[in-house]
Amino acid sequence: MIQRIQSLYLILAMACMGLLLFLPFGEIITKSYETVELGIKGFEYQNDGKTEIFNVLPLTIMLSLSVLVTFVSIFLFKKRMIQIRFNVFNLIIQIGSIGLMFFYLFQASSVAGESWSTKIWIIMPLIAMIFTYLAIRAIGKDEALVRSISRMR
Repeated sequence: MIQRIQSLYLILAMACMGLLLFLPFGEIITKSYETVELGIKGFEYQNDGKTEIFNVLPLTIMLSLSVLVTFVSIFLFKKRMIQIRFNVFNLIIQIGSIGLMFFYLFQASSVAGESWSTKIWIIMPLIAMIFTYLAIRAIGKDEALVRSISRMR
């Protein structure tokens, strides 16, 4: 299982998406000129003297789901076609998580701040997408090899 290159790709993709569960992906400069980091926990900001919370729960769910799907996919090594489908689904989740990150950055800056900037960690889903794509290609090559050997018998 781990000796296959696609398992290594999937572990690296899982690590990239897992890092985003702990690291901020952007900064918001609030109207009071404070710098607030935006991660999966959201952030608190002042609005007319009240403390309000900017919540990013759907992004948290998508990142967690991506890590979970990748983890399950690693253990589907005997069912290669199902593993490919799981990884294609994971690519869709990763694309959605990139979109949600930028959506929340724009939304947070319009609600609570003057401007926004990204952190370097925002590229983690892109790196995870590359590793997931490489895993899909390697799984496809394995499937083609198994089918060609079956034809020889």
